[in-house]
Amino acid sequence: MMKIVALLLFIMVVLTLLNGLLFMRKLIKLQNENNLLLKKLIEKNIDTEKEEKAPMPHTELEKYKTQFMQNPYQPPE
Repeated sequence: MMKIVALLLFIMVVLTLLNGLLFMRKLIKLQNENNLLLKKLIEKNIDTEKEEKAPMPHTELEKYKTQFMQNPYQPPE
């Protein structure tokens, strides 16, 4: 009787360890995928920030200045 209980406990321990190993493999795989996606987002964000932070061309600035001078700002009453 004791041998059967010991065998069942051993099988439970082995199955628990296997389950833990499989879970850790899956978790590591998901973490690597998450890291790759985050790197892609950061690279995309850096590219868009470079475009957004470029100085405004002189011609466009003059166009806005002309529009403003034609319709000066009137504060709300």
